[in-house]
Amino acid sequence: MVSDLTPNEVKPTVVISFSDALLEQSDFAAIEPFYQAEQLVTIVSQVLVFLAAHQDIALPERLADALFAKPSEVEVYITEPVEAREINLEARNKDYATNILSYPSELPEAVIALLPSLSLGELVICHEVVAKQAEEQGKTVNAHLTHLLVHGVLHLLGFDHELGQAEQDEMESIEIAVLAKLGIDNPYLTD
Repeated sequence: MVSDLTPNEVKPTVVISFSDALLEQSDFAAIEPFYQAEQLVTIVSQVLVFLAAHQDIALPERLADALFAKPSEVEVYITEPVEAREINLEARNKDYATNILSYPSELPEAVIALLPSLSLGELVICHEVVAKQAEEQGKTVNAHLTHLLVHGVLHLLGFDHELGQAEQDEMESIEIAVLAKLGIDNPYLTD
């Protein structure tokens, strides 16, 4: 039964890549440990397990049948502020480097049915922005990054907090519940 899935039964593939400019940075060795495949797989798995256990939460029709029927895949690309700014400008017409961008796969349902795995899409992360925000918010980089990854995966799955208050409340409640399972405090509480 889908609602009984555990994180060990849901093992998405997470493909991780780094921009060339980030790879050349002198502090890359300090950045890379935040993006270990096992850690990212655990985060994506927890999102999927939560959704499997809460089938009252609506998923886009094109994903609903395939999401728990076949292995899923997420691509994560980590970059630096110059490229992140360029990507954000091109994608959203916003001229600044942002923490994370989500690019859901837009494969039609008929194509999804033919493929052996389900591509959820790609997340683009600017590590420097994530680290700066974590410091400003008094959080660890790991806690903030984990929250952003959960948030990004939900965007890949069709959730959008910008559609209205109900959608924002739903997305935040899912994030809070998943983060709790990952040992991360509610990111929306303020001191």
